[in-house]
Amino acid sequence: MRHFRRLFAKLTSLVRRGHADHELNREVSSHLTLLEDEFERRGMSPEEARIQARRAYGGVEQAKELHREERSVLWVEQTFGDLRYAWRSLWKTPGFAAIAILTLALGIGANIAIFTVVNAVLLRPLPFQDPERLVRVFDDLNGAGAKDVGMSEPEFEDIRDRAGVFDDISVIFPASTALSGGDHTERIEMLGSSFDYFQVLGAQPALGRVFGPRDAVPGFTEAVVISDGLWKRQFGGDPHILGRRIRVDEDGYTIVGVMPPDFRHPGQTLAGDVELWAAAGFKASPFPLPIVRSARLLPGAIARLKPGLSIQRAQQQLDALAAHLAQTYPKDYPASSRWSLRLEPVEQSLTGSVRPTLVLLLAAVGFVLLMVAVNMASLLVARSSARMRELAIRQALGASRARLVRQLLTESVLVSLAGGLVAMLVLALTKESLLALMPADLPRLAEVHFDARVVDLACLLSVVTGILFGLTPALHASGTDPNRDLKEGGRSGTPSARQNRFRSALVATEIALSVVVLSGAGLLVHSFWNALRVNPGFDPKGLLVARIWIPVPNNPAMNRYQTAAQITTLSREILRRVKTLPGIEEVAVGTANSVPLVNNFNNRSAFSLPDQPDSAEKQRSAEFAAIGPDFFQVLRTPVLRGRSFTDADGEKTKRVVVINETFAKQYLPGRDVGQRINFNGKDWEIVGVVGDVRHDGLDSPVTPRVYRPLYQGAANEIAIFLRGASGSSGVKQAVVNTVRNVDADLPVYGVRSMPEMMASSLTRRRFSLSLMVVFGALALFLASIGIYGVMAYAVSQRAQEFSIRMALGAQPRDILLLALRPGALLTLSGVLVGLMAAQGATHLMTSLLFGVSPGDPITLIGVPLVLAVVALLACGIPARRALRVPAVAALR
Repeated sequence: MRHFRRLFAKLTSLVRRGHADHELNREVSSHLTLLEDEFERRGMSPEEARIQARRAYGGVEQAKELHREERSVLWVEQTFGDLRYAWRSLWKTPGFAAIAILTLALGIGANIAIFTVVNAVLLRPLPFQDPERLVRVFDDLNGAGAKDVGMSEPEFEDIRDRAGVFDDISVIFPASTALSGGDHTERIEMLGSSFDYFQVLGAQPALGRVFGPRDAVPGFTEAVVISDGLWKRQFGGDPHILGRRIRVDEDGYTIVGVMPPDFRHPGQTLAGDVELWAAAGFKASPFPLPIVRSARLLPGAIARLKPGLSIQRAQQQLDALAAHLAQTYPKDYPASSRWSLRLEPVEQSLTGSVRPTLVLLLAAVGFVLLMVAVNMASLLVARSSARMRELAIRQALGASRARLVRQLLTESVLVSLAGGLVAMLVLALTKESLLALMPADLPRLAEVHFDARVVDLACLLSVVTGILFGLTPALHASGTDPNRDLKEGGRSGTPSARQNRFRSALVATEIALSVVVLSGAGLLVHSFWNALRVNPGFDPKGLLVARIWIPVPNNPAMNRYQTAAQITTLSREILRRVKTLPGIEEVAVGTANSVPLVNNFNNRSAFSLPDQPDSAEKQRSAEFAAIGPDFFQVLRTPVLRGRSFTDADGEKTKRVVVINETFAKQYLPGRDVGQRINFNGKDWEIVGVVGDVRHDGLDSPVTPRVYRPLYQGAANEIAIFLRGASGSSGVKQAVVNTVRNVDADLPVYGVRSMPEMMASSLTRRRFSLSLMVVFGALALFLASIGIYGVMAYAVSQRAQEFSIRMALGAQPRDILLLALRPGALLTLSGVLVGLMAAQGATHLMTSLLFGVSPGDPITLIGVPLVLAVVALLACGIPARRALRVPAVAALR
């Protein structure tokens, strides 16, 4: 107990230091007064008594210091003293403090900004109960090279009832739908699911309830749940929304719940966030009947693993189930298809596509911070040269090396903390602007915000960076011989030769780091350039696309566009009307998956080639789309062989298809037109081969693709292509109004010009490229500052030498070469080390490159050339300045 009271007294004295010193002075004065009185009683005069009392008491100030040490925590007291000294030192040099704080704020701020995104997208657990147990279930046809081909309803039931690895499992079926019943009809994103969907996620609504097993019916249940955004946008946040009837695809539904604002479906969607959830049993209309095991109509499933079961163990049990099903139903799962079930963590499925990009950006910004630290270390070395005499005198007077290192580290950490604080303030004020610069399709973008982990990182980065750039200069400055430093430094405070060598080494390190960052940026620039130059397979100029959702009621009798004839009539009427709009030259129609650059899903399906001898042994896959006449003419896609479709290719004529060039080369080399292809149980004749169109993005590989006539089958979503449209808002609205005049219940969405869509397809690549270019420019700037600082000092130190050489007849060119040689050697050494490091680093970003290899010679040559030019400028400025100094002035 006594020790606790003593500790409490010490801590109290730190807080009430002034009061404690006042009490100490009173106590010392009281002791001195008692001694003086005692000596006066012995017959001494007051003056003699005062002198004798002080002699008897001993050193007053020494006694006070001993008492202060006893009453306080010494290291805390010294730390406060170091902070006060560091503050005064920085206050006396505002220029140095401002440059240091702003430089650190830039480096630390960039790291915090990128980490905030990485934290939200990759590190923060999904906002669901036990998110590590959530998995996606996929069907793959490995023999056909097709992933995520969808599952049938019987397969889903087998997985649910016989796998034995899931607590709950639900189908997930993203789809468009036409919503009416609010302020206006619009196309929204809907998610069809099983009745256990919300139970799988462990999610609860903000209002009302969610659907569950009690709502189970063979088709769609009437109970639906809406998002917070839809509730506020369409229904004005009506608190009495529960029980309200709405019409979705012309069917009546009842709103039973509203999800919280931060709830998002943890999976890929068609074109935005899910705004309506509807549950179905998938055994009645509008789903095809009778149910067939080979009909893969369900896109996939999401499930919750049993507690304590690893994904690896669950995958083994699913493999056993798949093998059993393949043996039981050999006609539905031929050996050549190599059908399998695959599990993937939901978090990986959601964010896996952006993980390499974010990791690259985090690594790049880490290199920039390291360069900032190296630059600050160089700056501190230069600053310590002005303090050599001060440090040498303090050492000579008895200050230990550890005491000096702690004092210097306190200064560097204080500067770094100030830089971190400035960075956090700037990011907090500019958060919304920075979020607006990010790709709109970045997963979990709505969850990007500052949290305790980000604040902890800011503090940690500030402290670690301060130690990183302060420790080595502190050890270097404090580990010197005071006599030698006093001789070398003299009264002018010029750096010693050892300090100059150390600073040069730091600059070489900066150059090496900048080579790594610039190499990464150069490869991304080259990749982006390749993506811009790639042939999209069509002419984007003057091309406008509008998509139309065609409602699919649960009752087939209510479906006005159920047959091919009805779709044909609708499409022809829309084309006839939009063709009369001002400026429109040509028009065409196709299904939604015929629109280039926006195919977000893997839509590959299996097919066979009846005319090939190996048709029974091999399974093949391709993407399928339906198009109308003049489609390739409007897109300016060349027909290489055969013909395209005409108005005569209708429901009652021979079934025909057109294939792309990749399909022909991969599956039918040398014999394509006239061959047959079988899919959906029907034979189709190939009548033409067209050039490749990039449907999955400019930077995505072209896949085999089959086009069928739109007028030979039904469709629930079509796209209108208009050649000659300007893409202005007036033209877009005119297209929307024209479609509404044909049928007001058909929502039109995604009206965009093709150049806009091309730019959008490269949004993520442009985002990473922009940041890498900024980081590369910053790295180049820091390296140039380092080179300039070292060369400026080196030239100033040799000014007398240069003057003497010129006096003896040396030419300015000779002096210039002498001045540039140290900088050239410094740059060369840094570039060589950097290129070796870049060779290893750039191989880690292979998945982000397009049309270029990590060992791209253009980048490997271009980066050193850029650095050489910058280094030449950084060295040449002080060198030319030295030539202008009069010889007499330099000799003085």
